[in-house]
Amino acid sequence: MDSIYNALISSNPFVEMFKEAMPLVIAFLLLYLHYSKRITAMETVLFAFATEAYTMLIVGPTFTATFFVSVAFMLEQAHRLFTGQTLIRREYLLLLVIPALSSLIIFILVQVYKDPFYYPPGKKSAFYFRPVYFYIKSFFPLFAIGAKIVQEREKLSFAMYADTMKKIAKFSFAVAILQILSQFIFKSETLGEIIGLQHRYLLEQSTSFFSLRVQALFAEPKVFSAFLSLTIPLFLYDRDYKWAALSVIMGVLTVSQTFWINLLSAGICCVFLSGVNSARVRILMSMSIIIGLFMGIAASSKYFIKLYAKNQSSTFYQLVFKRSVYRYDNEIWQKDNVVMGMPLQRDMELPVVDFFKDEPYLVFSGYGAGNSTFIPAQYFFGQVNYENRLNGIGGHNLNMRWFYILAEFGVFALICFFVVLTITRPQLPPFQKGYFAFVWVCFFFSQIDLFLIIVAMLCAYEDGETTKTIR
Repeated sequence: MDSIYNALISSNPFVEMFKEAMPLVIAFLLLYLHYSKRITAMETVLFAFATEAYTMLIVGPTFTATFFVSVAFMLEQAHRLFTGQTLIRREYLLLLVIPALSSLIIFILVQVYKDPFYYPPGKKSAFYFRPVYFYIKSFFPLFAIGAKIVQEREKLSFAMYADTMKKIAKFSFAVAILQILSQFIFKSETLGEIIGLQHRYLLEQSTSFFSLRVQALFAEPKVFSAFLSLTIPLFLYDRDYKWAALSVIMGVLTVSQTFWINLLSAGICCVFLSGVNSARVRILMSMSIIIGLFMGIAASSKYFIKLYAKNQSSTFYQLVFKRSVYRYDNEIWQKDNVVMGMPLQRDMELPVVDFFKDEPYLVFSGYGAGNSTFIPAQYFFGQVNYENRLNGIGGHNLNMRWFYILAEFGVFALICFFVVLTITRPQLPPFQKGYFAFVWVCFFFSQIDLFLIIVAMLCAYEDGETTKTIR
């Protein structure tokens, strides 16, 4: 645990104090601007999300500006709900109840049927209280954000969302360039950390220019790459080709394989399937095509591994193929991590898949909200976090979010989330419909819960529409 923590914190205590204080400073500033009616709730949470490189590690890695903004919105919405100013539509009430039902089913199963979980010493009671913590910290804030978007719907539009995204992207490019300069011109680790580079990525860096995984002020390079992939279609639609090209370059420099998958998804959703009218059908067809492509790549993985071995000195192959080859190459790990052609991360999704293979009935209920901590430690054997699993330290947050919902709440919940959060207004413009489908496909591969909620709420209502209900 100490070694992991040391990789996260700065070696300079003053820099670490600065980074620990920034989430509160940023959250306070954004909330002040919002409640003084200078920025909308949507802009507030998007700006906060773009600064998650700064975290209060002394409390926990997820205590960012987004967290504090979300908590403020959650308390506001709770007050509105209890004072009768807000009503919750039945379909959204169902989504609110599903995690509680999942946890209740699990509690009953472990008592009357089978207990497949592992409880670290002294943490048996945490199994029953963890869902409450999950609700308060993760689930309620997302609902609050959705409610805020609906309540401000008369001020919001998809065009405003697009403009905000592009504005953040342009600012992030400037930060990313400063990060590059700080490391290869000024060679200052302290400067890099102050402007958002995380200590663990600096430790991984070599002398190569392409070894620095830029992240701007986002939580991680892969999060930055997911954000960039969401902005590229917006730039292209407005014919801002130079900015779109710069987005692609920055996405390449994150060295994230998910970036390439998201670009492929954009082409399929917004171009190849543009003639499909139903957003839901477009989403499912896109996923089918992508999974089919993955299965084809998996069948030819030995060829691609050999191709990379011959050209691994090439910068292009290093950027594009290195991480993919690592995912598909099982000679070292001696364990198949490919499911439906997709190479799952061995320390994240794969242990959960193995757990579900041994306990298949859990597919229907999930393992309960927030209860990933109690997956038996042997499923993580050989991984860096194995000792933490034995001691019950930390949770297990899956980046593949469709799979995350399935694992936490079960297949019925996944279907309900999909059906409810794909409700769109009848006359949705063609580009917006394609973009909405694209966000849903990206949600399969990336942790973009916030963006999915925002876009879903924008697509569910007419521009300028307002209502008392949370929809």
